Amino acid sequence: MAAMIPVVAEMKFPLVDPVAFRVFGFEVRWYGVSYVVAFFLAYLVLRGLARRGRWPVAPERVVDVLFWGILGVMLGGRIGWMLFYASDRSFPAWFNIREGGMSFHGGLLGVVLAYWVYALREKVRFRDLGDGLALAVGPGIAVVRIANFLNAELVGRRWDGPWAVRFPRYEIGKVWDGTFDADLRHPSQLYQSLGEGLLTFLILRWLMLGRGWGGGRVSAAFLVCYGGFRFATEFFREPDAGIGYQWLHFTRGQWLCLAMVAVGVLVAFLLRRARPGAPVAPAP
Repeated sequence: MAAMIPVVAEMKFPLVDPVAFRVFGFEVRWYGVSYVVAFFLAYLVLRGLARRGRWPVAPERVVDVLFWGILGVMLGGRIGWMLFYASDRSFPAWFNIREGGMSFHGGLLGVVLAYWVYALREKVRFRDLGDGLALAVGPGIAVVRIANFLNAELVGRRWDGPWAVRFPRYEIGKVWDGTFDADLRHPSQLYQSLGEGLLTFLILRWLMLGRGWGGGRVSAAFLVCYGGFRFATEFFREPDAGIGYQWLHFTRGQWLCLAMVAVGVLVAFLLRRARPGAPVAPAP
């Protein structure tokens, strides 16, 4: 049942059960649903690009190609979480997905590896594949961050400003007992949904469809845009438990984002003499 989360200045945010529905006693959480929605939105974007001749894949093959991305995200995201953030790296913990644990940076590396293999297999340019994928992930990131907000996870830092949120305390596998966090916090998940998801998508769409960028330049712009927005919004997000702040008082996520920006700038530099013409999709 929906309730309301009290915040300062009498503002309220909806409280939603993190479990979307149950099937034979198995919980299907909004976080899982958000991934399904994210992949569907990616399909719509990629199919639109394929129909315009801006992605080197025939429109009817988009679903088949997207499967490689799903595989890369799920495997890479979990492996990345265990390597970058997990405090318990025992063998059983790798498969304890009910308690969450997906890393965007790990998922990105998984997707890069999956589509590099696909590009070699299908004899298409990897950087042309990457441009379409870079544009397609933005809407999904926005949806997943909203699911993080509904799950009251990856919460913001303490703050008592006019739109601060008092998050409910959830425990995996237990019914919410009505308790809330003692501290008011930034709704940092919504900041990240806007920056990493929506704004990154709009910028890349303008570059790819408005300015005609291609040949890997959109991929480089994604690394810079996502890394920059994520670095900025991490200032409003509570550091990961057990890790905290690192060198220069940055979080681990911020250091990974700086690495993304550096790689994006390097790729753009290497492609500076490349022609910006867009690839043409193969005939069906």
